[in-house]
Amino acid sequence: MSWLICGVNYVWADNGAVPPPMAPKSSASPSDMAPAAAALGMGIKRLFPEGSGGKHLFPEHVPKGEEDVKHVFPQGWPISLRGWVSGGYVYNGSTPSSHFNGPYNEVDRNQPQLNQLYFIAEKTLKDTKSIDLGGRVDVLFGNDFFLAQSNGLERTESGAPKWNQQLHGFALPQMYAEIGNKTVSVKLGHFYTIIGYEGVPAAGNFFYSKSYSYQFAGPFTHWGGLATANISPQLSVRAGVVNGWDSLDRQNDNPAFLGGVKYATTDQFFTGSLAVITGQEPTIIPGVFGNRTRYSAIVTLRPLEKLEFTLHQHFSSQANGNVNGTAASWYGVDQYLNYTLHKTVKAGFRFEWFRDADGTRVSGSEFRGNPNRGAFAGDFFSVTGGVNYTPHPNITFRPEVRYDWFSGEGRPFNGNNNQVMVGINAYVQF
Repeated sequence: MSWLICGVNYVWADNGAVPPPMAPKSSASPSDMAPAAAALGMGIKRLFPEGSGGKHLFPEHVPKGEEDVKHVFPQGWPISLRGWVSGGYVYNGSTPSSHFNGPYNEVDRNQPQLNQLYFIAEKTLKDTKSIDLGGRVDVLFGNDFFLAQSNGLERTESGAPKWNQQLHGFALPQMYAEIGNKTVSVKLGHFYTIIGYEGVPAAGNFFYSKSYSYQFAGPFTHWGGLATANISPQLSVRAGVVNGWDSLDRQNDNPAFLGGVKYATTDQFFTGSLAVITGQEPTIIPGVFGNRTRYSAIVTLRPLEKLEFTLHQHFSSQANGNVNGTAASWYGVDQYLNYTLHKTVKAGFRFEWFRDADGTRVSGSEFRGNPNRGAFAGDFFSVTGGVNYTPHPNITFRPEVRYDWFSGEGRPFNGNNNQVMVGINAYVQF
């Protein structure tokens, strides 16, 4: 248990220790990697990882460096092609007859799942002082399609499904063009949010299951434009205008502001970031929109080479969010404690408190046939411990044990207020 408590939140196929600041050896996926370590070693680079939500620093939100992962397609091509396949199984100690793990919308069934068959085609911006053109397209098939859909594309304007069914579906999480260079750039199109800590790509998350803060608290993707300015090797800022949360076209299209700032000390001991989105969003009252604002603050401390602690605090409010027309709010705290045990074994521990103060956020999806429907006004808690085992740079196994409990109105876990789950997942990069 002590190894689970002193864990690590991400896995790299390295030599059992986090590398010192240096430039990434590959140019195939700098928009995925782009850690502050690279920024410190190469001058002004991106502190925000592109195409994955801008969540993590050590390592960033994606696949390992090209010196480790062996790709099917040469990464030196003008447009790089890569991806992964991810699948697993979750055993629920309550053995629910519905086979649903409470009100989850990810890893939501205690049945074998193909979570992600994921493809990426990308042209990254060159490290130049002149103007360059780039872009990226992501394609996702599997159970996790639910996390990457947009109104007006995979869903109707009102949010009803189009071509996707309950079990597995097809989504296009990202489709954007980019202009600029490594110092200043503008992204136009469809891209992952910069709000929050965890992300959709399996190859960028330590745990198989997702936090409540990711499943229910914020947006997954945006359509619009986002500018990035790397002011110094330590400081980077972003600002843009998007069509709200997860929407290409919706019943009431309104611009929303999306922005963030990130700072890292030169010794990598401290990293802090703050991101916010505010704009008009649909409420629980049909046809009524109101201002919805969410911020996400992340602090990462690295006291030892192999040890990392991350605190994620978030808050959201929605005008007219309740059926009586009053405002609704949801907020919480996630904590991650990470440790490297061996060059092929990492361990991780996650504790989360999520408060759905008005019972407007946490609910199983009717479109997936989940009977654990809200409202569940109260406090959700979860404790997760797990390891990542990487016998080969392309292959990672992710076993975990998770305990959830709820204090509030209702019994969200198939008629219970708590549950224990044991999950096993593997993903293979190609």
